[in-house]
Amino acid sequence: MQVPKWRNYPMKPKFAEQNASSVSHLGLCRRLWQSSCFVTLAILLLCSPLLGQGTEGTITGTVTTADGAILPNARVTVTNDGTNVSRSVIANSKGDYVVAGLNPGNYTVKVESPGFAEIRNAGVVLASQQTLRVDVAMKVGSTSSTITVTAGESVIETEMPSISSTVSAQTLTNSSSNLLSTSDATGDSGLLFYTSLLPGGSQAGGSFDWSIYGSRGSEAYYNVDGISSNSALYGNMVGPSLPPFGMIQEVEYTAVNNKAELGQLLNISVITKSGTNEIHGDLFDNYASNVLQAKNYFANRVGRLVQNDFGADIGGPIIKNKLFLFASGEFLREAQPISINPSVPTLAMRGGDFSSLLLGANPIVINNPYTGTPFQNNTIPTSMLNAGALTWQNLFYPLPNYGVATNYISNFRGTYPQHIYTNRYYVRSDYSLSQHNTLFARVGYVRSSPEVLDSGLPPSLTGYRVQKRHTWQGVLSDTWILTPHMINVAKFGLTHTANDFGGDIQGQPLVDALGITGLQVAPDDKTGIPSVYLNNFASPFQLPESQPTEQTVQFVDQVTYERGSHTFKAGAEFRPLQAEQYFNPTFGSYSFTGSFSNFDYADFLLGLPQTTGYTYPRTPQYSRLWYLNAFVQDDWKIKRNLTLFLGVRYEYNSPAVDKYNVIASFDPNTGAIVVPNLAIAQQNINPVFPAQIPIETAQTAGFPDRSMRNSFKLAAYPRVGFAYRPFKDENTVIRGGYGIFNDEISASLFSYLYGGPYGVSVGYTNGIVDGGPLVDFQHPINSAAGGIGVGAVSIQTFDHNYRNPYVQQFNLTLEQNLGFSTGLRLSYIGTRGVKLGYATNINQVPASTTPFSQSATPYSLFYSTYLFRNGGYENYNAFSAEVNRGFRHGLSYEAGFTWAKNLTDDDDTLGNGIDGGVTAENSYDLSRQKGNAKYTPRLSFVSNLIWELPIGRGERLLNGDNYASRLIGGWRVSAAYLSQSGDFLSPSFSGPDPSNTNQFSGAAQRVGGSLTPQGKRSITNWFNAAAFAVPQNGTFGSGSFGTVEGPNLNALNAALFKTFRGFRETSFELKGSFTNVLNHTNYGDPNVTITDSSVGQITSTTSKSFGGPRSGLVSGRFVF
Repeated sequence: MQVPKWRNYPMKPKFAEQNASSVSHLGLCRRLWQSSCFVTLAILLLCSPLLGQGTEGTITGTVTTADGAILPNARVTVTNDGTNVSRSVIANSKGDYVVAGLNPGNYTVKVESPGFAEIRNAGVVLASQQTLRVDVAMKVGSTSSTITVTAGESVIETEMPSISSTVSAQTLTNSSSNLLSTSDATGDSGLLFYTSLLPGGSQAGGSFDWSIYGSRGSEAYYNVDGISSNSALYGNMVGPSLPPFGMIQEVEYTAVNNKAELGQLLNISVITKSGTNEIHGDLFDNYASNVLQAKNYFANRVGRLVQNDFGADIGGPIIKNKLFLFASGEFLREAQPISINPSVPTLAMRGGDFSSLLLGANPIVINNPYTGTPFQNNTIPTSMLNAGALTWQNLFYPLPNYGVATNYISNFRGTYPQHIYTNRYYVRSDYSLSQHNTLFARVGYVRSSPEVLDSGLPPSLTGYRVQKRHTWQGVLSDTWILTPHMINVAKFGLTHTANDFGGDIQGQPLVDALGITGLQVAPDDKTGIPSVYLNNFASPFQLPESQPTEQTVQFVDQVTYERGSHTFKAGAEFRPLQAEQYFNPTFGSYSFTGSFSNFDYADFLLGLPQTTGYTYPRTPQYSRLWYLNAFVQDDWKIKRNLTLFLGVRYEYNSPAVDKYNVIASFDPNTGAIVVPNLAIAQQNINPVFPAQIPIETAQTAGFPDRSMRNSFKLAAYPRVGFAYRPFKDENTVIRGGYGIFNDEISASLFSYLYGGPYGVSVGYTNGIVDGGPLVDFQHPINSAAGGIGVGAVSIQTFDHNYRNPYVQQFNLTLEQNLGFSTGLRLSYIGTRGVKLGYATNINQVPASTTPFSQSATPYSLFYSTYLFRNGGYENYNAFSAEVNRGFRHGLSYEAGFTWAKNLTDDDDTLGNGIDGGVTAENSYDLSRQKGNAKYTPRLSFVSNLIWELPIGRGERLLNGDNYASRLIGGWRVSAAYLSQSGDFLSPSFSGPDPSNTNQFSGAAQRVGGSLTPQGKRSITNWFNAAAFAVPQNGTFGSGSFGTVEGPNLNALNAALFKTFRGFRETSFELKGSFTNVLNHTNYGDPNVTITDSSVGQITSTTSKSFGGPRSGLVSGRFVF
């Protein structure tokens, strides 16, 4: 097929060229050396306290004699095993000691007291933000004698009210789940995918619908070394800001009852490695090809895959015991296949012949919309076929290649290449100024340039997404021991990302070829295509061209003070953010539902959309906002076995403002557009904006003129908890907590103000009037009244009193040390979401049997008026059980079961961190939408295992120093199993407007009968669609929210490792791993639109992590 002139496909760079230009050994060394020099110089110069969020941990305990008597005034010294940096404190009169402000890592705890033998607790593993108890029983003896005890990992949490999961570097290295530093085309980190393998973790459908114990997308805070990785523009994670796996020391996922020092409900903290006194590092390559992949159930073949993820890590001392360096570089080169399975029109349908629809149990008759009578033989005359529709059809729809000639459901199968290129560079330097002052600095840079398919149709027709994304993040940190009892931790951080993306089809030449008129003419170099939606067929799609840029600067300081039985911590954070993006031309939107002819594709060929829309471009968005947070926390050790946690957090989330104040809102009291002042409006108003729509100033409306939203500065959030050890030993603990957590609002909410009279959005509902349509494919704008017409403009805004939603969370937990390095946790977890945000069309008329009339709407000058406001609710309850074994004798495992029920009237359908919720179907009653949250599975089970086989040199079996033992030994296996019940789905309809509110889709009506089809569920009949119907005239549907449960997910991942020991400390490790090793087919969700011909059918496998076809990876790692 000849490529049309409006296509501009870029040449794909060759792998060899990429390797030669960007990842040569010389280039890698040069980049790492330059970054290392920069970081080292910065840390040497910046020796005064700075600001940032703390990620440090605390070691605490009680010193007693062997018979349990309190031993006061003992000297406790804590030494970092890697850097040899030590801290000493004196135990108080009760024998208690606290050593705070420690970097995560391995430590030795030494205790000295006159008349007693010195005790050394070796192998103490401290995690980020952990309070770790190390009690010491001293034995009478000479002070010159030393008793060494190997501590090992703690298997139960005895000192915190929160519930968390820690993923160590060892766990990432031993993962069986094919996780890489880069998980997708845009450079996002594979750490997100690990969420699914944690107790309480889940993923609901899309790639970024993550949740742990019911947390919503907008309730997560991501950080690296305490520096925010949240997007200023969207509130979700800036994925490329996370470091390569080789740079990661550990990841802390804290999802339940964080103390006051942490703001959000879900906190994901990544801690980077530091150099030590020993030079160490590795070289690695992770390789995958189509030979190791199984075929997708719905694909016709396995596509060609060539994946190379390679790099190097190195760390060591610059000055022993003083200055350390760690650097990492990782590079992904991937040619990745994608399988598609769209529904495309049959050969007969392309010519207007729909006679095949008359066959079967539910015949569809194609009517002539101008006469109301059926077309003869269900065939549209050639003379009535729309020329633009035929052009679109020939450009974007391939001929079917699967199934019988009359089948139009999932009748095309294809597998196509995609290309992903990502480079990651990270370096960190640590400097010990003295025993009382340590500094570190880190900088990272990630560049990704993917070419991927966004449309579900062949790229030869719809093109690829072309993208270039650059992300920088840096941190400077200072830990200063002011006195033996007071520590100050301060950091400064900066995250900057620029993301330039779009398709490769030029929009204006395409619009001209289709014959579309009435739209604002766009420059020829701007890419994009019209948005054409059909119920039963794939819709060609191209990601709209955009160039968003975001930046977050962060200043926070925290002080820890220990006095008697109290450990006080206080801190403050200031985080200014800015987000900028351009509004490029759009090319119209069309919805074809079958409302005219009784079938959507027939409507399309007739050129008769049910609705059309268009947005006129405007000046760029320049958002500015900031967060100011402060907290006070007291960990009060009432008794040796009882600690209370009392805290309060203050958070102020400033309403965003625009740099040039080009914004607009809406006043429901007057029905007028609200602008900051008339001068700004007159300079920037779009000429097409109807003069009949009134405009008033913010002063007149009583709105703040810079933000259009009132600020709420008095917002304090209490956090309380306890940890109680009821018996004399530390094997049993009862703990729990309660807290209120604020939802941060990003610049995404502020984008509601960028429409109005500037970026004018218009919409039209079609109809046949005087023998002709009001709009058609070539004429999406009804200009019968002159201009764009009164009643066509759509407006969206937010309540000027909108405030941050918040969440109440509580838990009660019992933990028991079962012995054999194994712990058991049983927890009840509850969450209540309050004042959640949702959108409602305040221009909606009540449902009635009276046909819709624009003149009857509350604001008849507008097509729709969407107001984002508070009022949503969520009620989450869960029981969680977890068994875990710390790594001992070569074996570790973790298994977690969660039963959860999450009821909400404001389902987090976006699921990706954007500040949004549902749009109320009935603006007069949100509560009718209450049902099961889609993103919370009722049942889930996860387990992870690592086992070093006890065979060969240094092991229990076949131990010896010979070639045979070396060959036989060094084996280990790892596995992960994930089982999750299905998503909760809400049956809907599309096409008619039964409520007569100008809405042509919505919730289906539950009419009774079993939800399960007769016989066994299958991919062609997953649920009983006859249990639902289009609502009766004058009503909304009811009873269908979260009522249908989708397919379960079951996946077993497995890996086999072989380590070859080399000279001194060197080794070579070979790894083979497979996700879904049994190749169990995990189906995607069924179509739940009851008016679609494919209702109840499943046409794809799941997009959830690890649920796809079996996928293999071979890795090699040289360690020195």
